[in-house]
Amino acid sequence: ALAATYQQRSWAGAGREVVSTVGFEESGRRADRTGDAMMDPGGALALTPEPAMPMDVSVDPKLRELVLKTRSKDRGEVMLGLANGVMICQNTKICWWDGGNILQSFLEVTWRRLGVRNLILAVLDDETETYMAKQWPDVPTFRSDLKIPDAQQGTHPANKVSTLKYDLLRQFIATGTGVLITDLDLVYVSNPFENLHRDADIEGQTDGFSREWAHGKFGGIDDKSMGWGGGGLYAQVFTINVGCMYVRPTARSAMLMARVAHRMATEQAWDQQVFNEECMFPAHGEQKTGLVSIRILDYLKFANSKTFFRSERNRFIPGDKSAKSDTPIMIHMNYHPDKHKRMLCLIARYHDGKLNACDDFPGGSKPGT
Repeated sequence: ALAATYQQRSWAGAGREVVSTVGFEESGRRADRTGDAMMDPGGALALTPEPAMPMDVSVDPKLRELVLKTRSKDRGEVMLGLANGVMICQNTKICWWDGGNILQSFLEVTWRRLGVRNLILAVLDDETETYMAKQWPDVPTFRSDLKIPDAQQGTHPANKVSTLKYDLLRQFIATGTGVLITDLDLVYVSNPFENLHRDADIEGQTDGFSREWAHGKFGGIDDKSMGWGGGGLYAQVFTINVGCMYVRPTARSAMLMARVAHRMATEQAWDQQVFNEECMFPAHGEQKTGLVSIRILDYLKFANSKTFFRSERNRFIPGDKSAKSDTPIMIHMNYHPDKHKRMLCLIARYHDGKLNACDDFPGGSKPGT
């Protein structure tokens, strides 16, 4: 007898996933059941249901209007960047990459050349708001009234800015919008939205620089004092970089952002470390970490600068010898202090056709590396 089951998922209610099941059974009878109606009252899923979308998030009315107006019509997604005067770097004493307007270079590529129109820029100070109004008036911007938590006073300027993204992400998720959160010190070679899988709560760029470090690997111990039982395995995987990460608007994503936002408001810590602890460590005891699904973006396509300039250098450099199939989608300057200079070489190579524009840059931060 032929038996087949088809499952069709759709969003209903406040972000809750409803599963419709259509079964063709041996007798030929057709069963069509939806949601809780298909669950036996004593079943495990009915007794411990999947989480519902948090309903305690207050969305700024102006932000909601901007998000609904700007997000893509086909998928309901936006790209979100955060910017302050440091990214403009008019005062070289406050930027640490030897000068250069990172915000301008980011917008030149992402907005002007690639035409990413579902971009929203959260501006965090008067200087950036004025700059955007004068230089980039068509780019959708939002002046957030979120304040840097007192717990983060005295930390690195970049960390202070980054702490705000989690409360912002909670508001975006509450509108049902998928968000590609992006740092500005990166160069998109092509539109990243065309290369997402969208099958996990979090789909992020890795800080790993090899296939094993990006995807995970096992290490082992051999405790000879234990004799027969002295062996054991442990898992190793590099962190997700929160500067290039797609967040699906799911209940689990919303809960994750709430946990990270709470910790950033109460602890002095690096937000990327906190995020990865909450995202990747397993839940244990009363700790509700590790409750999201994760996908790592292809480390050769969404490359960090160590992958591009160092570990996979022979794949990308020299530029005139690199295979077209090895063209990345994005390169993030997170491993090098001369961020803007490397951004400019990548723009020259991938957008202006100067294939060898990056060949003279060393693998590390010092000549000869």
